[in-house]
Amino acid sequence: RCVGHEMCSSARQQPSLPRHLMRTPPVSLAARLSPSHIARHVSVPSVPTRRSLRLVRLRASALPPNSMDPVAQSSPVPLFDAGVPISDLPWGVKDARVRATEPRVESRTFTYHDGDLPLEGYMAWVPELLNDSSRGQVGLPGVVVAHTAIGPQEVFIHSCVDALARLGYCAMALDMFGAGACVFDKTQRDAIMNPLRENRELQAKRGKAGVDALAMQPECAEERGICAIGFCLGGQVVLDIARAKCCNSLEGVVSFHGILDDPKTLKSPKNSNANQPAGVFILHGEEDPFSPRSQTLACLDGLDERSLMNDMTAFPQTKHAFTRPEKNTKVDDDAGFQYHPMSAKVGWNTCKTLLETWLCEDDDEDEDEDDSD
Repeated sequence: RCVGHEMCSSARQQPSLPRHLMRTPPVSLAARLSPSHIARHVSVPSVPTRRSLRLVRLRASALPPNSMDPVAQSSPVPLFDAGVPISDLPWGVKDARVRATEPRVESRTFTYHDGDLPLEGYMAWVPELLNDSSRGQVGLPGVVVAHTAIGPQEVFIHSCVDALARLGYCAMALDMFGAGACVFDKTQRDAIMNPLRENRELQAKRGKAGVDALAMQPECAEERGICAIGFCLGGQVVLDIARAKCCNSLEGVVSFHGILDDPKTLKSPKNSNANQPAGVFILHGEEDPFSPRSQTLACLDGLDERSLMNDMTAFPQTKHAFTRPEKNTKVDDDAGFQYHPMSAKVGWNTCKTLLETWLCEDDDEDEDEDDSD
């Protein structure tokens, strides 16, 4: 249940963080989750790609101590608004002068299907970026956004899609529920989610339907790659898509405070490299009660068993839903939810770096080759 709250007006705006790409040995699984290591580091997130293995190092000092036939829909239902200004979200822009210069985003809502179940996709892109005459390319690399446990029809998810579009991607919010609106009634939500919880192959299949729907859109150039990111339930969904190795265009996935486990009902080809994403990255709150240490270790071990290159950033003193500014009350904190502005900022910057590496590295290399000629 989300309740909107304005952020404290006295909250300091955090400075931008330096970013370095370098080659360095990955941190072991035990070291990643050891309390002493987590207390000193924001992990050492590896950025695996099909051509190389790069590492993004984030400074710990930045953390405070304490069947597809799309049909356009002209009148989608109103979005749920938690009452947080978009500028206060991790991808928000606070400076009005900067917002005024942002590229124009176009969007549409359409219907796609998982079997007989109609689902709603929301897609956004920047028209001026569609045609790259310098490389003879038409279309944009894609990013799928998987929603939280209330559904995709909310400002938080749609604004994330819009922000990704401004970064140069064809972005789409997938739909795991098919409810047509956010679901707050627990009985209704359990009726939708329990079959997915009990059959994780079904969950991966429904997530794949969203990836396939984006790949079929004319604005998306599937050959340039697709990535998937997800929040909460969506963080688990994108991990299941990776585990299933069912999308041949999937370059990588990023999970934000996802529910971590090793699903035994999801039988993936453990020793096959077919349809395997280049990398899996987890952004996790060390104090997230929904993903305790035992489940987190099981999740990482299971990814290793499936031969999925993976890494994780464990944020100290951070709970579940750390990207959600409205999660700032004592009731939220007691329930295990807590907004953490620096973890949210570092997490979003990490996600942007990963997407750029996975989806734009080849373009950069091609451009360097052209310059050398």
